[in-house]
Amino acid sequence: MRKAEIDALVRAHRGRARPVAFFHVLRQPVLEPDDHAFLSEHIEELGTSDLLRWRARCESGFSGPVIQQLARLAIRDPAHFQHEVLGVPRLTLAEEEWIELSDLVRGKVPAAIYERVLARCRREPVQWPSEFVLSPRVRSGPPPLLDGDELDGLAERPLRDLPVAKILAARRAGVLSLDDAALAALAMERARGSDEDWSVHIPRFPAVLRDAILEKARRTPRGSERANLLVWLEAHGVARAALLDIALGSIRAGGDAYAVLPWLARQLTTRAAWDKHGLETLSALMSRRAFSEIGELVTLAWSEAGQGGKEVSRGFLEAIQVAFALVLLGMAREALAADHQEGATAALSALACLDPPSRVSRAVHELRRVPGASQDVVELIAVNERLVKHSDARDASLEGFVAALHAIADASC
Repeated sequence: MRKAEIDALVRAHRGRARPVAFFHVLRQPVLEPDDHAFLSEHIEELGTSDLLRWRARCESGFSGPVIQQLARLAIRDPAHFQHEVLGVPRLTLAEEEWIELSDLVRGKVPAAIYERVLARCRREPVQWPSEFVLSPRVRSGPPPLLDGDELDGLAERPLRDLPVAKILAARRAGVLSLDDAALAALAMERARGSDEDWSVHIPRFPAVLRDAILEKARRTPRGSERANLLVWLEAHGVARAALLDIALGSIRAGGDAYAVLPWLARQLTTRAAWDKHGLETLSALMSRRAFSEIGELVTLAWSEAGQGGKEVSRGFLEAIQVAFALVLLGMAREALAADHQEGATAALSALACLDPPSRVSRAVHELRRVPGASQDVVELIAVNERLVKHSDARDASLEGFVAALHAIADASC
């Protein structure tokens, strides 16, 4: 990256160098002279993991600044060095790097740590255990809920005093005589005006109550109830688009997003679903600054897509990245239209973490037509133009998506 681009990213992250190093500079496979200069200038702000990532991108014989900083860390905090460097599985430095490190810490760290560093100066094959550490198991869920409604005396009680679930139980048992039309009207009235929670008994609700359940799903203030109602509606043939309108409408209005995430994730298990609904879904969550919920949604969708050992296609991940890229571009456009330069640089900083296909390049380039862009915004547009222009999304990864999500959260806080 060029110095002007790096400086623009630093300003996007409110003058903090560490996020720029973590999210941008050190995610590049190859570092340029300006990248090394930036890392050297801010070396005291880098963590141990940053230093090791930097070292992995250094050409042979040019890792001196990294080794010297690792030595300073060992002297300053031996316990941290032991855990973060010596305790890292499969960490491999060149023998000459271990020798340099041992020379720099000799007599300045505890003897036990120095001996461990010195031992790494001798190249010996290391045998790593191949067995799995974790053995995932499927936990059986709780037994299904039983209908424990008391039926005695229900026929003598006014319907207005009975919740819908009890009315249905009494109707099934023949205790109450209520035709479908009357039942549907009563349920619609309750959906619009009562605070009953239908979650527990929703599996027993008949299909004749579909319209009432739709209304209840729109109106309920409880996210968990909405999620259960959406499952019932989906099973009874209501179109996905209509159900998404309900779920996303509640999120935009400030409703509980976490409760409906598992249901949302099941709607987004294919590339076609992400192409059709990904943008509106992520836009709704982003409008509430629901960064953790976005991460959870993508994780759940990825897991659902890989159920049964299926390989998740590259196209699936590409569609996720395209949807998120378009969300970030939309945020940048809106920020520029409102002359909110910081908002635009935050969105463009996050966009630079993604690897969307070149079909996004036109949307990136069109940002140049928005008047009033600052020099930092222009620099970040140029960064993204260069990254996207020749991209075929081969490098698209969940890591890039997570980095972009953290970058926008960091720059927006």
